[in-house]
Amino acid sequence: MKKKIDNQEQGQVKNLQDLEELVTKLESEVSYNLAGWQRAQADYQNLKRESDKIRLDSLKLANKNLIENLIPVFDNFALAIKHLPEELNGDKWVQGIVFIHKQLQDILFAEGVEIIDPQGAVFDPNIHEAVEMIDSKENLTSNTIAEVLQVGYRLNGILIRSARVKVVS
Repeated sequence: MKKKIDNQEQGQVKNLQDLEELVTKLESEVSYNLAGWQRAQADYQNLKRESDKIRLDSLKLANKNLIENLIPVFDNFALAIKHLPEELNGDKWVQGIVFIHKQLQDILFAEGVEIIDPQGAVFDPNIHEAVEMIDSKENLTSNTIAEVLQVGYRLNGILIRSARVKVVS
């Protein structure tokens, strides 16, 4: 026997279909919102990483002006020590000056300064400044640095002064 569906049962079936459609629609919205939240979280993490990198880079270069001002003093100490008269070699006062130079060098190195002293290296215009082209007296190959007139410097990998050199032509 076929059962007749009365109006109340038809209403329940219709309501059940409506509920199933509503559940499907809500599940779709939940999936969409979850995906959006996950994208927002990923974007936030990327922004945070980028922000941390920028902050770290800023800290690394925060002392750049100070270091650029200290480098000529460091160079002058090195020149004074290099041209030290032989008769002052064992003098305690001179040893103190040498010690101050070493302290300044240690401070610069601790701050991320690297010395570029390219004697005998191949000329690289990215880090060297050629001030003269010379003929080789020592049979050096062409484009080789024959003499370093002034060392260069990097600060945390960034060039702050090129090495001034004479290059074999």
